Amino acid sequence: MIDIPNNMPDPVFPSEFRSWCNEKWMEHKDELFQWENKFPEYDSTYYFRKHRWMLKKMFQEEQKEQKDV
Repeated sequence: MIDIPNNMPDPVFPSEFRSWCNEKWMEHKDELFQWENKFPEYDSTYYFRKHRWMLKKMFQEEQKEQKDV
């Protein structure tokens, strides 16, 4: 029998903003594929750095809209 310690660390989940950004990255890749029939030549790190302020603003606006409803 395996002895499992009771003091296992809690799993670390990404923040709501990080999850939302990953979703936007996937949407971006899908859109590019639909338009150009190819995936982007850059990675998610480049996308996040290039669009960080736009993504932040979009996230805040979406959060505000959800709060107002």
